Amino acid sequence: MVLLTAFVLVPVTVMNASDIPDQLAKKGPAGTEVITRPTITRMEELPRLPVSVRQGEFLLDHPHLSMVLARISDPKLDLYRVEVMPNGLIHITDPAGLAGDAEIVESVPGRRAYFVTGYFDVLKIRLRGRMLIKISYKEHTDEPRVSADATTACYIKVDSSVVGVLAKVVNFIFPKKVDGRINRFVNAVRIVAAAVHDDPSGSYNKLASSGELSHAELSEFERFFLSTAGKE
Repeated sequence: MVLLTAFVLVPVTVMNASDIPDQLAKKGPAGTEVITRPTITRMEELPRLPVSVRQGEFLLDHPHLSMVLARISDPKLDLYRVEVMPNGLIHITDPAGLAGDAEIVESVPGRRAYFVTGYFDVLKIRLRGRMLIKISYKEHTDEPRVSADATTACYIKVDSSVVGVLAKVVNFIFPKKVDGRINRFVNAVRIVAAAVHDDPSGSYNKLASSGELSHAELSEFERFFLSTAGKE
């Protein structure tokens, strides 16, 4: 939402065909090589998020609302903008040097997968590429307070190529830049999860005061988190 994390550069591995979402496989090599021949991969565990699976899925399925609440809760994210396009793509921009379009390629109970195409600026070099983000989660229901464990896997395939010493510098800095971005979002996830679970009324008031959400978005948040059905 601060969380101490350790990131490891995972060797390139080939995944089983059964692990590739059907919608991603239909894209051919442009889709499948993201996870069969990634440039870098990252795995992140988020244990005991203070939300139920239903609450977590609501936030995942309302990315614009969730990003607005994240930016309100964590000023470090104030440059990020998320827009859900009419065709269903989720457009993400950061003036600091990142932009992309995310497409949902898998949406089943307990699991989501997003295929992202876009660019990342490093040392004034624009690296274009693709990324698959797989999110899986399970709920703890045997305790007084409901919580959920989430696992996020990121597979990144960089299309851009640089040569010589510059390539070595980019290869050294790019993973560090990725880790920094992931760390910021992990912090944001925890803050948002705590906000909607512990103080849904306060979260609603902050969202309403921001002026960034439509009436429909606010109404959906109110119905889900402020009604008896949305409370856990």
